[in-house]
Order: sequence, then C-alpha cells, then structure tokens
Amino acid sequence: MNVLAALVAFIFAALGASLSTEGIFRPDELLPGAMLSLVASGALYVAARCPRTATAVAIGCEAAACAAGYLPTPLLLAPLIGCLYRLTVHLGPRPAAWWTGFAVSAVILGGATSDANPTGGSLLLRTVGVALWLLPAVFAGRMTHAYLRMVQTRAEEAERKRDDDVRRRVSEERLRIARDLHDVVAHHLAVANAQAGTAAHLLAKHPEQVRELLAGLGSSTSAALRELKATVGLLRDPGDDSSAGTTPAPGLDQLPELIEACRAAGIDVSVASDGTPRPLPPLVELTAFRIVQEALTNVTRHAVRPVVTICLAYEEDTFSARVVNTSARPGPAGTEGYGLIGMRERALTVGGSVQAGPAGHDQYAVSLTIPLAPWQEHQVPR
Repeated sequence: MNVLAALVAFIFAALGASLSTEGIFRPDELLPGAMLSLVASGALYVAARCPRTATAVAIGCEAAACAAGYLPTPLLLAPLIGCLYRLTVHLGPRPAAWWTGFAVSAVILGGATSDANPTGGSLLLRTVGVALWLLPAVFAGRMTHAYLRMVQTRAEEAERKRDDDVRRRVSEERLRIARDLHDVVAHHLAVANAQAGTAAHLLAKHPEQVRELLAGLGSSTSAALRELKATVGLLRDPGDDSSAGTTPAPGLDQLPELIEACRAAGIDVSVASDGTPRPLPPLVELTAFRIVQEALTNVTRHAVRPVVTICLAYEEDTFSARVVNTSARPGPAGTEGYGLIGMRERALTVGGSVQAGPAGHDQYAVSLTIPLAPWQEHQVPR
C-alpha cells in the first residue's frame, strides 16, 4: 500500500513538474523537478514509520521545486499532501497544525525566491493556492485520526467489559459453589451431629434405639458424600468422562427424604401444603429445597426441643415456603451467619426474597417467597 501511494504521488508530481505558466517545460528543464518529486515520493513511502522526518523531507523538496520555478499545483504537491495526511493520522491535529503552517510558509517562501515573474493568477496560485491544496489533507487526516481513536476506545471498552464479565462470572460461580458446599456439608453434618449426640445420650438407658440412630447416621454421611461428589463434579472439565453421571440437582420431590433424615436425628417435623402441588421450574425447586434444608440445619443447631412446621403454598403466580421452629433458642443479638446470607442470595437469583426472624414466643421463622410469573413460559411438566 505504501509503495502504491508513493508511485501514484510520483506520477502526479512528475506531471505537475512539467507545467509552467507558459505551458509545458522543455525536457531539459524537467529533470530537477522529477528528481525532487522522486525524493518527496520516497519520503511518502516511509511516512507511516517516520511521519515527522518524511514530512520535513517532503517540505524541503517542494520548497526547492518552487524556488526552481515550478508551479505549486496540487499535482506537484501530491507527495507533501500525502505526508501531511499520514502525519495527522499518526500524531493528531495539534502537531499537524504546526507542520501544516510550516509547510505552507516554506513553499510560499520558496516560490517567492524563484526567478519567475508571476502574473496575477500565478501569484495567487503560489500563495493562497498552496494553503488550499494542503489544508484538505490535514482535515481528512484529522477525521481518520478521530475515527481510529474512536475504534480503539471502543475496542478497549469492549475488552474491559469482557474482562469484567469474566471476573463477575467467576465470582458468581465461586459464590454458587460456596453456597452449595455450605448447604451440603452444613446440613448433613448437623444432622449427623444430632444423631451422634442422641445416640450417646441413649446408649446407657436405651441401647436398643442406638442401632437405629447409628443406621441413620450412616445414611446422613452417605447422603453428604453423594451430594458433595455431585457438587465437586460440576468443577470438572465438561469433556472429562469422570464427571458424567453426577447426581441431578435436588428438588421439592426430595423433601420427604430430607424430612426423614431430620426425624431420625430427633427433630419433630410436620409438613402442610396450601394449594395444589405442581412441578416448578428446576431452578426454583432447587432454591426452595436448599433454603428449607438450611432452615432445618439451623433448627438442628439452635433448637432446644426441635419441633418444626413446614408450610408450602402453591398460588397461581407465587410459591412460598415457611419453616417455623416452635422451640427456638435465643441467639446473640446482631449476629447473622453465612447460612442466612446464603439463603437470601439464593432467593435473589430467582427473583425471590427471604425473611428470617422471631415469629412469636420462642418461635423462629424463615419465609421464602418466589414470584412465578417470570418463569411461566419456562415451566414444563416433568
């Protein structure tokens, strides 16, 4: 591209060197102009790499040509026009303004020192005409410079946005994994701890019941290992065959198993439903299951005599779940563990909300509400 531009500029400049106010120069008078045009065109060839040096050389050649009596036509000034355009594109409008002023002054002074006796039209061409030929190149270069800056700015913004999106997705994935690990490990270990404590208490007086508790303890730890394996499997590479066959995400259909595990740990759990139970979107069911699971985990940790009521309400455009512990133990004021934070974060991911707090005398309630309207078009029977 640079070679083609330099070649075209040389052809134009050579044609311009052949013109004079009297018509066409004689062949013996064309050689100096052609040589100066060749040097100026060579400067245009390297203008992309050295815009200042190339422009200075082109200015010198054009000023010398005008001093030799050649007319500063747009053809003769073609190499200088190209150099000024390149300089404006690379350096911007402010440096280009100084270089353009210097170029116009040098070419006009070169023409003024020539031996030619310009007429009125020739004088106008040697003065005002020089500025008229050079300024459009600067304006075009300025527009190109602004366009390239805009493209570069947009590319940088797109790259920053892409990096921000990657960091956000990584952060969200880490948060999701942390919630899953907390829900799986905390719940099953809390249930196992309650079963082990109950077994130790009954060992002396009711040893026959200890066998059942130990069997439940094994079930709790096995369930914890299965869910932990499923969660860790999500971290594997999708192409890894060892990640195949992981346990699907739990839903409300697994709530009876969760309740049985809690009952085996000595928690009195009752369930009530309002409305007609129906399949919900998988993400909604997973969220509801995990929040109920975490609420039961908190009961296992903090209740004195665990008695829990779970109420599930299926309305046309809303699903809600309420877990009430009727024998709550007062906790330190102003404390909130990762469990409640995780429940609220989970609810927000599906557009829902969680309220947790005292609900009367020695009662503590966790209430989940999820609007179903945004999910209606995604609801499919399972």
